[in-house]
Amino acid sequence: MVASLATPSTSRRSAGDRRLWPLRALPVLALLFACETVWAAAFPQALSLHLDGERHQLQFTGESARVVFVFRVYEIAHYAAIEDRPALTPEAVLADDRSKALMLHFQRDLGVERIRSEFAKSLRRNAQPAWLEAADDTIERFLAGIDRGVTAGDRLVFYWLEGGRLRVEFNGERAFEVADIAFARLLWSIWFGADPVCDREALLAGLSAEPSP
Repeated sequence: MVASLATPSTSRRSAGDRRLWPLRALPVLALLFACETVWAAAFPQALSLHLDGERHQLQFTGESARVVFVFRVYEIAHYAAIEDRPALTPEAVLADDRSKALMLHFQRDLGVERIRSEFAKSLRRNAQPAWLEAADDTIERFLAGIDRGVTAGDRLVFYWLEGGRLRVEFNGERAFEVADIAFARLLWSIWFGADPVCDREALLAGLSAEPSP
């Protein structure tokens, strides 16, 4: 049998160390918080996309942020075709096929595997079984197409155009395109489903905001 190497004095020191570790950790925690890069996203009030001879004019509807613990992962804004259209609610965002967009402004660096893993989980977070079944091939293509990480300041834009056409742009360059309304609904359900990853009401709050005097 091996005797314990801890003497009473070292045991007392260990207990004291355990009591003091929160104080000793403060500088480290402060450094972690200080290391968070905050890019104040100045989202445009409108997005205009010219594609296949069509011009899509989308208006800002609101913004929110994805926060994990205390860290802001990205800020996000939503846009939609509003003129001569019915009022938008979170449920209506998923149900109707009007043109709309989501703009993500990343606040932190994320590796490619982390991004792929988060989308794989998030696409199923609020999914309806019929959407998953219909979009199975598209989900695989989309996840396989994620081939790079992001750095703080990068922008990712999802366009859902009428007819279930989806276009993804990364820092202004086309990254993915598909015509699949089930996949478009899966994607938007990440932020507008029953269990959204951010404040879905805030993403529509701009529609009811009073104009500045």
